[in-house]
Amino acid sequence: METRIEPEALPTAGMWPVPTDWPLYVPVDRAAEIAGVSYELMRKWVDAVGDHIPYIQAGRNKKLVRVSAIPEFLMKKESL
Repeated sequence: METRIEPEALPTAGMWPVPTDWPLYVPVDRAAEIAGVSYELMRKWVDAVGDHIPYIQAGRNKKLVRVSAIPEFLMKKESL
């Protein structure tokens, strides 16, 4: 059973590293939920050729996004 992360439980940049009850890596749909963006946008960031969000390949078609990289990646996107 997967636990839903409530918005008030989401960490801010000053709270990293990731809380110990969070996984280190999450599927793209969960990463999108944490970041507050659509699945399509997160998938685009994962699949980007140059500047992509850090992930690991887990099988043929599954990519897992590093949770602790999400705030830093979003801050980089914000400054563009």
